[in-house]
Amino acid sequence: MDALAMIEQPTLVIGIESDGLFTFSEQQQIAAGIPKARLEKIDSPEGHDAFLLQFEQVNRYILDFLKETLPDIMGRPGTAGDEAEKAQEQVVEKITKNSTFGEAEIEDITAW
Repeated sequence: MDALAMIEQPTLVIGIESDGLFTFSEQQQIAAGIPKARLEKIDSPEGHDAFLLQFEQVNRYILDFLKETLPDIMGRPGTAGDEAEKAQEQVVEKITKNSTFGEAEIEDITAW
């Protein structure tokens, strides 16, 4: 815990309530040990794999954290103008139907 207390940068800690490998209570302890930490929880019954399956939640937490901690960068107008910046943000924030491993592409998860 002493090492965590030395972290001076704002830190985002994301935990999954149903994760059995890296439990949410462990993530709470990590966040409590870092002075400028923010703890967010992924709501999912999928356990450890939720960080892959619930990528919309992960993306939202990361974008919100970056906008809050780096407003000068995240709020900077794009070089192509405000229209291009808004379009890019919509793409980043868009909920997609695919993921790295393809699990979100299957309509019926039980069809595996």
